[in-house]
Amino acid sequence: MVITEVEPEDAGRCGVVQVGGGAVHEYVYKPDEPSGNLVSNEVFVFRPSALLDTLEEIAASAGEDGLKDLGHELLPRLVDAGGAREHRFTDYWRDVGTVPAYWKCHQELVEDTPPIDLDNPAWPILTQATTHRASARVHSEGSVESSLLAPGSRVAGTVRRSVIGRGAVVEAGALVCDSVVLPGAVVRRGAVVRHAILDDRVEVGNEATVGAEDGEIALVGLRSVVEPGANIEAGARFPAEEEE
Repeated sequence: MVITEVEPEDAGRCGVVQVGGGAVHEYVYKPDEPSGNLVSNEVFVFRPSALLDTLEEIAASAGEDGLKDLGHELLPRLVDAGGAREHRFTDYWRDVGTVPAYWKCHQELVEDTPPIDLDNPAWPILTQATTHRASARVHSEGSVESSLLAPGSRVAGTVRRSVIGRGAVVEAGALVCDSVVLPGAVVRRGAVVRHAILDDRVEVGNEATVGAEDGEIALVGLRSVVEPGANIEAGARFPAEEEE
């Protein structure tokens, strides 16, 4: 079990472990009151026989209810059996399971000295987009500051402290600041996007506003269209979530 340390306030979002002498003595999945800040980073190596035997035991006792998450049933049983061992990971790792964590991780990557070197020749990051898209392009009227531009993206407006996904477009006169713009999204002329996350193929219309400099992160969902001149406030979800 690969484990790492996180900030104490983040431990409750993970599987919290207690260790000693290289062994894992306890595993509790997403506890309300974590007993520490040492957590599993969701990388496991199993012995097939122990894994399959334990799964059969859980399935037999579960009956018609079926199996639940491995963090609730499988991992605690394997740890209680006494055979779990730890591998300590001390390099860069983030749990991005919440909107603030996802946004913060991207902001870390655009720092002047990011916590992980994306250009390390000894550990290259190879993606499909690298081989199937043209280079990113910044037009003559475009301005980019402390940002990452994926292959195929085009910037004719202003981009600051943001991550622009592959094939995304920021038109002339538009501003994107402290944001994550995912693949294929388009920010039209005169639009302003601050402190926000735009999902794949979102279109923000001319002179529209998404988010604000202060406040919670605004989200615009997959393939959504923000009409020209519209205003999506800080912390808003667009389209709005329907109440059940």
